[in-house]
Amino acid sequence: MYWRRSTGRSNVLAKRGMIATSQPLAAQAGLFILHSGGNAIDAAIATAAVLDVVEPFSTGCGGDAFALIHLPGKSRPISFNGSGRSGSLVTLEGIKKKGWKSMPTRGGPTVTVPGAMHLWWYLVDNYGSMDLKDVLAPAIHYARNGFPVSHIISEQWKIVAPALRNAEAKRLFTINGKPPVFGQTMENPDLADTFESVCTDGIDQYYKGHIAKKIVETVQEDGGFLTVEDLALHQTVETKPISTNYQGFDVFEHPPNGQGFAALSMLNIMQEFDFQSFPPLSKERYHIMIEAKKLAYADLYAHNSDPTQNDIPINRILSKEYSRERAAKIEFSSVIEDVSPGIKLGDDTVYLVTADNEGRAVSFINSLYMGFGSGLVVPETGIKLQNRGHLFSLDPNHPNCLAPRKLPFHTIIPGAVYHDNGLFGVFGIMGGAHQAQAHGQVVSNLIDYSMTPQQALDFPRFHHDQKTNTVSLENGIPADIQGSLRKIGHKLTHETMSNFGGGQAILRKEGFWIAGSDYRKDGLAIGY
Repeated sequence: MYWRRSTGRSNVLAKRGMIATSQPLAAQAGLFILHSGGNAIDAAIATAAVLDVVEPFSTGCGGDAFALIHLPGKSRPISFNGSGRSGSLVTLEGIKKKGWKSMPTRGGPTVTVPGAMHLWWYLVDNYGSMDLKDVLAPAIHYARNGFPVSHIISEQWKIVAPALRNAEAKRLFTINGKPPVFGQTMENPDLADTFESVCTDGIDQYYKGHIAKKIVETVQEDGGFLTVEDLALHQTVETKPISTNYQGFDVFEHPPNGQGFAALSMLNIMQEFDFQSFPPLSKERYHIMIEAKKLAYADLYAHNSDPTQNDIPINRILSKEYSRERAAKIEFSSVIEDVSPGIKLGDDTVYLVTADNEGRAVSFINSLYMGFGSGLVVPETGIKLQNRGHLFSLDPNHPNCLAPRKLPFHTIIPGAVYHDNGLFGVFGIMGGAHQAQAHGQVVSNLIDYSMTPQQALDFPRFHHDQKTNTVSLENGIPADIQGSLRKIGHKLTHETMSNFGGGQAILRKEGFWIAGSDYRKDGLAIGY
């Protein structure tokens, strides 16, 4: 095989438990929970909470989260939607009177109800084996005592620091007005207080008590639409995961309002071609994957929305018959220029995986959406608020049109794969619109080419932008393949290492777990 890259990372193998995520302190916190008697669910929440502290621009309890959980002996995962709704004070008419052509990128109007904290509490309360105060103890420690900022995180922090909007955000996440640099210590004692309050006084403090009131005050002062009642009504929802069979493997994703069905649709289209006849690094393979992505995302952007307010044609989109119709549009000698949905209408995130000795495995993703989300931090709480409302459409005929108390289009998606009625593995890739197309590529790496988790994550990816119809090819894809793709009509951007997210994966083997952690992040896979 042509491609070689030494990332300095090996697959990690362990019998009793495994953690993989994008920051070593968070991964070690999850492992500590496993050593302390917690299960994979406890470890996932502990890891997510530490990431709130040590990778603050990407994630937090002021964002949303989704989870797929494998329980021992089961042949499919259970899934949970931890996303929140738009504020009840918003109206499309009111927005249009402001003269907006689209939703703003940052600020109070983009803040939806934060669902992550409720999901953390719900999963520990219903599926964990430890008390929440013990699960959040590592995060409380780092928030109160501080942590040293790593090189990659400091570089990312510098890029997104201009998004910090209110005085509290700038006070908490800069040092003398500047983002921290490598080696500087950052802390968030207010967040430690928030976590301790929820542990001591219950989840109602966050959604009905003094924390909820502070969240609403912060949002409304910046022109947002949330009310205390909006937070009080929020609940975690157990959902039914969606799936498709790819080459004999059952691939599961979270249903809408997440974009997981685009990954399944992409895989269905890819399955109409004999991938195993193509080398993993070949013009033919990348061409088909790019074209399949285009077709899958056309339906994604046309239909993904709040499933409680729209009839999304998921069964039709994921049918093999429909996939054959879509695959027939792909030609080996040319590209699809005008991509339309086949069924007409009627970027910063963290991902983690955990596994334990009894066979549980968790695919968990948590996000503020863009770096530092809305740019707002709630005073005296350390909570960063997400900007998911930016993804609402202002087109009254679109299913994802803005309305009161509506779930927005969501990019974050956890993944899981089953084989022979048992767990094959859990996986995910962070990175906004890159996520579903990356799922398709990584699943193909694992199944079509029998790659290990680390190989599958490290293998060079493409990123296609639906709006501009351009393709970024990652370093590691040979020049002759790039040239061949350009000759048949693909519009390639300059070779880059950006926009390719970062993933984690844990696979189940006979008697042990095997994990990989993406070299594109500071991450770590660690087991025992």
